[in-house]
Amino acid sequence: MQIIVKARSFFEARQGTIRETELFMKYRIISINDISLPAEPPPFSSRYLNAENLLVLYFDDVEEGPNAMTAEHAKRIADFALHPGDDRPIIVHCSAGISRSGAVGSVLNWYFNRCLADNEADYRAFGLRHPDLAPNAHVRKLLLNELRSRDAGRFFRNCGL
Repeated sequence: MQIIVKARSFFEARQGTIRETELFMKYRIISINDISLPAEPPPFSSRYLNAENLLVLYFDDVEEGPNAMTAEHAKRIADFALHPGDDRPIIVHCSAGISRSGAVGSVLNWYFNRCLADNEADYRAFGLRHPDLAPNAHVRKLLLNELRSRDAGRFFRNCGL
């Protein structure tokens, strides 16, 4: 499965254009927005804010405190990514497209393309497309824990975790 990580500016530049419409038709989108005051609004036209293929989350790029990612955020990401019947590629964004979205994107890439399927092409394409990611360790850990809890030993045994 194709997993893509983008910065917030990618969507801001397309807001209100035909390209935004095309993105919402072709992809599922995980939007990670800053919660620090003032909270960052999602970078989409209002008509897409309730789209079924959009997951909007609010947490900051911190590892502890009230604005950090929680286990509930990880659950919502896993529910969204594993939703049956929707196999569209996933785009994950945060402010810079490096840390929070990098963690979510890299975990989803590993899970879908190494654990659920041996999809070498998509797995390698992710690494080539995103050489500068610096995944947030806290975000990565929470999402891996959530996926592991759902897995019941089926895939994680074969994936090295």
